[in-house]
This record gives sequence, structure tokens and C-alpha cells, in this order.
Amino acid sequence: MKDSLFQRIKKRSCEVRYSIQNTGSSETGNLVVEVVPKYPFKKVSGSNLIENVGKLGRRYEDDRSKVVKFEMLVDNNVNAGQYPLEVLVYEQGNKDNVCISREFYIDVDSESNAEIESISLEKLVPGKKTNLSFVIKNVGNSPLKNAMFSWESTSDLVLPVGSSNVKYINFIDIDGNTTVDFQVLTNVNTKPGLYKLDMTLTYDDVEELQTITQAGTLENQKRKTIESKAGIYIGGGTDFDIVFVEQTMSGEYSFSISNIGNNQASSVTVSIPEQDGWSMSSGSNSVVLGSLQKSDYTLADFGLIPDNYGESLPLKFQIAYTSSDGEREIQDKELSVYASRPDASQSAVKSKSSGSVNNLLILTLALLGGAGFVLYKKKML
Repeated sequence: MKDSLFQRIKKRSCEVRYSIQNTGSSETGNLVVEVVPKYPFKKVSGSNLIENVGKLGRRYEDDRSKVVKFEMLVDNNVNAGQYPLEVLVYEQGNKDNVCISREFYIDVDSESNAEIESISLEKLVPGKKTNLSFVIKNVGNSPLKNAMFSWESTSDLVLPVGSSNVKYINFIDIDGNTTVDFQVLTNVNTKPGLYKLDMTLTYDDVEELQTITQAGTLENQKRKTIESKAGIYIGGGTDFDIVFVEQTMSGEYSFSISNIGNNQASSVTVSIPEQDGWSMSSGSNSVVLGSLQKSDYTLADFGLIPDNYGESLPLKFQIAYTSSDGEREIQDKELSVYASRPDASQSAVKSKSSGSVNNLLILTLALLGGAGFVLYKKKML
């Protein structure tokens, strides 16, 4: 008899087709073909590695040959190389009397496979250039070669700065990884929200189709593509600027608080924590400002008493607010403020001016009263 094996190794499975042909002058009995798997091959759950091919006719007859197919798994950790697969042929019920016992060597090519393991950025602040990193890991059993990674966002809301959105990777070893970096930016007027990021990774994938026939060995190389997506939040926090405006005659210090970032801030509160150099004269150490759109500002007054007058003293602030993504944020600020006493001379001038006005009013009323008395007396006469 004549036999041959057709094999196809694809990813983590092995498909084997065994062809048997009767070259003799008499019909065979009921034949059984059995595949005996050894490492790295193993049986697929629920499959059958024994096939009854029945009788084979004499040579030159149409029913003289049969082809049977078997499918097996290939161990995930196998290294590339040739591995033996034993095939037995015997008459049904008589396994002790084997007609054919052959070992066919099958070429196993370790599979290359990759995944995008992590992304460095979850939140992007509008108008702020940010580093976006992708970690690409080789999770296959052979080196990953000639890879190309690219990404794009919904409606191009996020764009790379200083480079394209494509990076090339020559080589990643087994269990290795590499990081590709991009500088990205989104428009300052982008509405806060969650947006989709589409990622594409392509690399060389070799599938071998090998047959022990006159066709010889055929290698088919092609590109493998992995597509995935992730969510990226655009929005988040903002920034503030605080400036000393004036000191009132009552001793209160007035400050301007501005939203200089690119996002709205809600429920803004500015407070002066307990610190060396300053104490509160009266009132609360916190002022509620409400919501501040970007570029908006408002004033906050605090009754403060410095430990020393006539010099600039550091004054610490805390600004708490709710960001556009609903998170409560706190910013610490420090400002140098000149500590001076309330202007007493202005108070004295104001008091003196008020007294002069009162005296003038009394004198005027007295004169008018005297003139009225004289006119009344003349009229009586």
C-alpha cells in the first residue's frame, strides 16, 4: 500500500489529512487509520483520532484509495521546528497486527501574536499638549517583525503634534514589549465628554502550507491586522490665577480670582488656611464664588490682620472646585501681599469733612431763622 500525509499548521491548531491507497492485486479487509499524538500535538476535545476507512479495492479500481482528516491542537509554548506524528494502519479488531506504522515530521512555525497592553492617557485637557503612550506586547511564541501601529479619534478631535499618527516597529522579542509615544492636542473649544480612540496594529504573519507531494513546500506570507478601541475623556480640570486688588479702609483685603484654564469650574470656593504671618480679624476664612466659565473672574474679600506691617508677606490660598468631569479638585496658591495699616488719614479727613458740613448746616439754619424773625417783626410794625 501507498500512503501520504497532507498537513496544514494554522495558528494553534493542526489539520492532518492522511491518504492511503491499495497498490496490490487483491482487496483489503476493513482498515482502521489511527493518529497517535505526541508533544506538541494533543487531541481536540470531542474529536476522534481513529477512523474506519473500510475496504480498499484492487489497483486500477475506483475505490482503491481513501483520505481521512484529523484535527489536533498544538501546544502554546512550542518552539518552531519539526515534530513527529505517528500514524498506524491495521485491520479492524486486530490492532496487534499493524499493516503500516509511519512517523511523519510536521513543521511547526511558532505563532506571532501581539496586543496593545496599555494606554498611558485616560483624560485629555483641551488646549494642553499631552504625551500619549501605547505599550505593545508580543504575546506569541515567535518574534514580532515589521509592525506598524496607528490610531485615530472620533472626528479627529485628538491630533498628533510634531509627527504623524503612525509608528513603525522593527522587532519585538518573545514576551517583550515596546512603547510608542505621541504628543497630542485637542481644540480648546472641544465639548467635555468621552470619545472613542481606534487603534490598528499590523505585522507579518507566516502561515505554512506544506504537503509531501510533487507540489513540494509552499510558504504563504501575509500581514496580520489587530483592531481595537479605547475610550479617552476630554475635559477635566482647569487653572486659576489670584491677584491682590486693594485694601479697604476697614482693613479687608480684596482679591481677584480668575479661571485661566480651558474648562468651566463649578462650585468654586476660595479659602485662606491657618498659617504663620496672618490671622483672621472677622468673618469666615472661606468665600463661595459659584461657577466660573473659562476667562471669567470675580472678587473675594477677607478680613486679615498681618503679624507685621510694612512688608510683603506670603499668603496661602486653597481653591476648591468641581471639574467638567465631575471630580472635586483642590488647587494651592501662594501670593505675596504687602501688609499695610488702614489709611487713618483718609478716615480723619472724612470725619473732619463731615463735621464741617454739619457746622455749616447749623450756621445756615441759624441765619435763616434770624432773617425770618426780622421779617416777621417788620411786618408786625
